[in-house]
Amino acid sequence: MEEKDKIINYLNYNIALEHAAITQYLFHAFTICEESVEKDLEEIAREEMKHLRMFAHAVVDLGGYPAIDNRAEVFLEAQTKESLLSFDVEAEKMAINVYEKQLKDIKDTHIRKIFERVIQDESSHLHIFQALVEKLKENLSTNKEGGHVDENKAKIAHILNSYLKKQYQKILESLYQSFMLKAKNPKLSDTIEQRAIDKMKHFGWVAEEISEAGIKPNIDLPDIEKIENQEQAINYNTKDQEMFSKEVEDIAKNTEDSDLRWILDRISKREIHYEDLQEYLNNPNTPEQDIAKVITALTVGSLFGKNK
Repeated sequence: MEEKDKIINYLNYNIALEHAAITQYLFHAFTICEESVEKDLEEIAREEMKHLRMFAHAVVDLGGYPAIDNRAEVFLEAQTKESLLSFDVEAEKMAINVYEKQLKDIKDTHIRKIFERVIQDESSHLHIFQALVEKLKENLSTNKEGGHVDENKAKIAHILNSYLKKQYQKILESLYQSFMLKAKNPKLSDTIEQRAIDKMKHFGWVAEEISEAGIKPNIDLPDIEKIENQEQAINYNTKDQEMFSKEVEDIAKNTEDSDLRWILDRISKREIHYEDLQEYLNNPNTPEQDIAKVITALTVGSLFGKNK
């Protein structure tokens, strides 16, 4: 096997690991009712998103196709909160071990730098998770999960879970399009990536509402459509923003919870924020400050802050 093919295989394997880490950490953030823990989980998940992005762009630069639709095994439930976070400790240990072994087998200087940066981040994550486990052990909560679930809340949670599954699919499809179009049309690529980031926020808002209703958020891995052509990507996103805005608006009309209705109304308005996608066919250049805005969205502030 050629060096390039070997590296692409490593990178795609790692994309599946990062995908799993993002999913697992965010699910834990949705379901652990400890504000400080939730913030740390969100921050770490955001850094895992950056790792996935780095790996995916490296795959495309090498002439490959990022395996955005693959996900390693996720561990979502445990009897205690500290046991739940122990899964995250093990995930970080495993990732560090895998990446260090791969690094020893790679000669490409640019790829090695990516791996070294990611390993450094994962080592920090491991330290944070270990500290969080000890923190939870010291502050054992007597709250027990379960109990009666309100029938109306259960009904709306079921509807929201259907939305959640579709949103997960759209996030992965948008990320794939963004990665594949980066060299062909940077401005369109960055706009689609920003849409994916917004969808991640919407996903988080809705998942938290579902968890608060006593229902488990649906994060089953969806099948995705892989689009690499920019005209098809523009048509896809134009149709998507119109369809999802209407769908979320309809859900909002059928819920009595004022807080949830406010969240859904906000999502509906945000879904139609990107109106002039056709312009990206005619203007492939994008200012560096605009690209910086996308990077900032992945690294700064609360990922799911509803009041941001």
